[in-house]
Amino acid sequence: DLYNDFADSSYTETLYQHCVRAVDSIGFGSYGLPLMGGGDWNDGMDEVGRDGGESVWLGWFLLDVLDKMCCLAEICRRKADGKRFAEKARKLRHCVEQAGWDGAWYRRAYYGSGEPLGAKGNVACEIDCISQAWAAICGGEHADEAVNSMLSMLYDDQEGMIKLLTPPFTGQSRQRPGYIEDYIPGVRENGGQYTHAALWLAQACFKRGRANDGMAILESLLPENHDLNRYMAEPFVIPADVYTCPGHAGEAGWTWYTGSSGWYFRVFTEELLGLKPRHGMVCIRPCLPDDFPDCRVTLKTKAGKAHDIVIGHGGIWLDGAIYDGKGIPYI
Repeated sequence: DLYNDFADSSYTETLYQHCVRAVDSIGFGSYGLPLMGGGDWNDGMDEVGRDGGESVWLGWFLLDVLDKMCCLAEICRRKADGKRFAEKARKLRHCVEQAGWDGAWYRRAYYGSGEPLGAKGNVACEIDCISQAWAAICGGEHADEAVNSMLSMLYDDQEGMIKLLTPPFTGQSRQRPGYIEDYIPGVRENGGQYTHAALWLAQACFKRGRANDGMAILESLLPENHDLNRYMAEPFVIPADVYTCPGHAGEAGWTWYTGSSGWYFRVFTEELLGLKPRHGMVCIRPCLPDDFPDCRVTLKTKAGKAHDIVIGHGGIWLDGAIYDGKGIPYI
């Protein structure tokens, strides 16, 4: 929400140093969780962080970032940084488990007053999708329970929609979370489907080996599997959101949104097919649904070489031979 003119700086630093600065800039609150500030991923919750509110989701996300920063520090031969990041991650994981777990799912955040958001009994946002998804992505202690709660409370398999949170905000909460409450209940972040989060749910299912659940979600996100008379959007574009409110349920919004399509591509190729890029290599670790047919993939390296890959329940073949499990040089 900050609109300003920013002057150019003569100061320069490496991209690695910029990443370190970003990680080190994050403050922590009384629960040991990252401060919410003016909003984390969901910028509509721009008042939760007032007076020291903390984000459970940002705790999970930061754990993922710290894990990657440990690897990056090793590559850049910054042992001290790597050790510091690993210790930070150890402490944060303890805090996010202790303060985040609500008994059947993970909470979303804490207001500065200490009141939890995303907790059982909340009149709004009793459960939030991204806290559960990222708990599973990051290997949370209660990941499977969180995914079960998420699927039962947020996934409408009949309509093919995944709510970002439920119930939506209607002005009845003791504290105002931010401008998210100004959206109509069931629209956009306020209880509608936000496709980024839906794809993180699919990713979480694949991470936990639940390929059938992950595939069901991917299929439900395809426009072709919706009633286009209600969908009212291009049938060949992954939209940012789908409304769940009465009178507009199933109506898509904000199409041609590359973030959603980009995440769809990544979840399908990296999690379902298991084509995982790692340090200039591509490893193949698929997680296939029961009825998934054999799939042929052509992988073209930056050097111009083309590899023929067949992925199926019977095994994986690379250029006509059984795949040996080693990485394929991509660069």
